[in-house]
Amino acid sequence: MKKSWNIARQYLLWALLPALLTTACRNPDAGQHRHDQDHSEHEAAQYTCPMHPEIIRDEPGSCPICKMDLVKKENQPVTHPSDSSHTPEMHGHASSAEAGVSAIGDLDMLLKPTYEYVLSTVKTLHPEQITMPLRLDAPGYLAYDPRLLNVVSTRFGGRIERLYARYPYQPVRKGQRILDIYSPEIATAQQELVFLLENDPANTVLLENARKRLSLLGLTGEQIRQVETERKPLLSLPVFSLYSGLIFDNSVSLNNTASAAPGMNENMNNTAAPAQTVPASAGPGELSLKEGMYVQAGQRLFGLQSLATVWAILEFYPSDVSMLKTGQAVEIHIEPFERPFKSKIDYIEPLYSSGGKNLRARVYLPNPNGQLKPGALLRATVQAGSRTGLWIPETASLDLGKNHVVFVKKDGAFQTRAIRTGIQTDGWIEVIAGIGPEDEIAENARFLMDSESFVK
Repeated sequence: MKKSWNIARQYLLWALLPALLTTACRNPDAGQHRHDQDHSEHEAAQYTCPMHPEIIRDEPGSCPICKMDLVKKENQPVTHPSDSSHTPEMHGHASSAEAGVSAIGDLDMLLKPTYEYVLSTVKTLHPEQITMPLRLDAPGYLAYDPRLLNVVSTRFGGRIERLYARYPYQPVRKGQRILDIYSPEIATAQQELVFLLENDPANTVLLENARKRLSLLGLTGEQIRQVETERKPLLSLPVFSLYSGLIFDNSVSLNNTASAAPGMNENMNNTAAPAQTVPASAGPGELSLKEGMYVQAGQRLFGLQSLATVWAILEFYPSDVSMLKTGQAVEIHIEPFERPFKSKIDYIEPLYSSGGKNLRARVYLPNPNGQLKPGALLRATVQAGSRTGLWIPETASLDLGKNHVVFVKKDGAFQTRAIRTGIQTDGWIEVIAGIGPEDEIAENARFLMDSESFVK
């Protein structure tokens, strides 16, 4: 009987064990102990990275990503059930509602998806169907007028006895004595004339032939009469200039159409000015022609460049070539002159510049006082007529290289749309396709562009 009672008591204890465990779990003291433990863990110090908040450590150190020092993370306040008149379930419900209201308010600034829409409150405008005056802006430089380049050469050979032209770009007047030459050939021809005058003055045929020979060799009529009067040859014959201008050495290049002035805008060709190539025998500021040198008949000594007229060389992009015509009015601004020089396009070169992709045009500028100096930089504005079409400001278009895009406003958001553009003039762009006058676009496209989300 006692053995049966012990077995029954064991079965009863096993049956009451779940109920005892449930009662212990609902003990207020046990719950408070668990809350205190959680609260203690919540208030434990934690450290995070200012740039990478996902990095969290229990002790100070450095960020494994950016190597910045970790800073102490501020603990969030803990709300106990006794601090509020609401139950934990009601408190959690209210917090969720407030978070939901805040999230709904932030939806107005979201981009969904970011590669299609950009939301902002920037100013907008509509494309305008107007007639726009076309003005072409072009950089350029002043150059010599090769049509006014004259060549000084000698009609007889010999040795240079005296040189009066000493340096490049020296101004020379017409009729000025530039050098003296001793010519054995001319000396012999003069002696023949003197011999005939002294020994056979009646032979007019031979005398006339001797005079013609000296004239063909380069002597002037006055020099021939001087030989006949003094009855002795001129050993050193002077050479006079037939033109006025600046001396250009044979080594100085005047190829205006192959190179540009220094300092030209880098978005153009960035080519160099006409270079002066000085031979090895001549130093800077010297002529290659020297006293004591021998020259041949017909040899070019140097050139004389007149500055009565200069060229303004203008450079145009290929997109502007279709609007460029001869005879168009042009205003040229040259430093340090305050007033612009007004003229017209005189000539458009038939080929693009060497080593570049720009077309050049010439404007002939009179320069009676020599105040315009070749090599000076200039800015030109060409009046190229007008064109009627759909136009938008340049700021409203975004150049992506291969195409242009604008931001079209639709349903409170800005959507990117590709457009096909025409010419650009005076801060405006012609729109050929992509948008119409009814579309509302952002006034400043660059302000809306996000370099990371938009480009993707």
